[in-house]
Order: sequence, then structure tokens, then C-alpha cells
Amino acid sequence: MAGCGQGRERPGGPAIEGIKIGDLEPASAMKLPRQINFQVFTFEAPAESLPLPKELFLGLIRSPLHFTDDKAFEANGFFAGFGRSEMWGEISARLARAGARNAGTSRLIVFDDKGDDIIFNTLGAEQNVFYTTGEGKLAGTSLGVGQLGWRIKAKPIARLRGACEVELGPVFKSPMSNTIARLLGREEGNEIVFDVAGFELTMSSGDFVLIGPSQYKQDDITLGSLFFTSRGDFAFPIPKQNEKGEEIPGGPTYTLRKNVPLIRLFLIACTGVGD
Repeated sequence: MAGCGQGRERPGGPAIEGIKIGDLEPASAMKLPRQINFQVFTFEAPAESLPLPKELFLGLIRSPLHFTDDKAFEANGFFAGFGRSEMWGEISARLARAGARNAGTSRLIVFDDKGDDIIFNTLGAEQNVFYTTGEGKLAGTSLGVGQLGWRIKAKPIARLRGACEVELGPVFKSPMSNTIARLLGREEGNEIVFDVAGFELTMSSGDFVLIGPSQYKQDDITLGSLFFTSRGDFAFPIPKQNEKGEEIPGGPTYTLRKNVPLIRLFLIACTGVGD
């Protein structure tokens, strides 16, 4: 997708009720901000079907990811890996084998370093949560009603065409106490940005980041559990078999199971960096 370019001068044309098109131009040339395009996918898969995180993320690399605090990132239940477009086929196949379903797709345009949020869940009632601070201390607090999401900030790299610097971090959008804001993140009005689970990286079109839990603990009341675990109905495929129990060609049938432990995974892909 092409980025927004610089405004061009237009020649003055015939007057429309006394106003020429040229009169609508700004007094000085205005350069429009460069846009950076992202696509964010939220996947859900049964915890029982997913391979272990190290197997699921195999082939993705961590070195391009610059964590605010890598130990706190994983201690809070987060795991992430970087990939390029040619790696997506294998990751997609692993998710498909686990029966993952696309629970939502969002398209996002970020102008320079102005961030935007992708909201994926709402907390409808107060609940306790435990977390690891940047100092490595375990602490707990109570979160009220609010929204969970990912904040994405990006800006083009002037000397590297087609590339951008990206900041990613989880955010909880609701008024909270100064204590939790000071320990876990930073307070910005009615929201908390969880810096301990944030990271930066350089991306170009076709690059992606896969974010998921460092371990599957459905009943934990941790920060990672808020972002990566849920429960819901899920349709499990049943392969067609012959009388001998051998799988035969043909589309599978499905059986619906209620209140299944689910794992959320987030894939954030850069789809274009404007020039």
C-alpha cells in the first residue's frame, strides 16, 4: 500500500462563487505524515491441542525484539517471536493443526509515532491479578472494569526506506490506583501501559510478531492469563473413518464442546511503510 505523499500545488482554475481551487491551498506547503499499515490477527485454540510454546514458536527469532525487561516479560507470562513473510506458511500450518480459529482481524494505520490501540477483551467485573515488577518482585492488585488491548506505536526510519521502528505493549484502559501504575507501568489519564511487558523492534512490510503465553496456565490470575486465556465453546473436527478406523478422504464433521479452556495468540503484521 502506497504511503501518503506530499501535497502538490494545483494551478488556479475557474472561480466557483468567487473561490479558486488555488485559494484552498495552505499558505505554506504542508507535508502529510507518512502512514504505516498493520494487520492484527487474534487466534484462539484449545489449550489441549496447542504444542508447547517453544515448539509453536520454533523458527521465529527473538534477537530483533528489544524488551523493556526480558526477564519481567516472560515472568509475567508473555512470549514473542519475530518472523518474515516466508516463515508464515509453517506457523500457519502449526496453528491449523491445533485447530486455531481466527477470532478477529483488525487493520490499523499509524501516522508517525502516534500510537493506536487494538482492543480485544473487556473486563466486566473487578478481579485480582498478580504480576512481576521490573525489580523482579511479585505483587498483586485488583483491576476494575476496563478494556485490554495492545498499543502500537510506529515511525519510519529516515535512512532506511521501507522500514519503521515499532513499539508494542499491553494496555489496560480504566482508572486505576497510583500504586499499581507506579509499580507496573505508567499512568496516562484513565489507562495503564504495562511497560514491563513491552518491547521495540524494526519492521518492514511482510514482517510479523507472534505473541502468546510463555506457559499454559488456565487458572492463574496473572497478567499473562488476562491476555492469553479464556473459555468458550469450540467445534472440534472429527476425521471421517471407515469401518476399520482408518481415516478416509473427505471433509471432517465437528463436535461442539462447551466451556473449553482456550489460548489466545496475537499476530501483528506490518503490511506497508509509506515513503
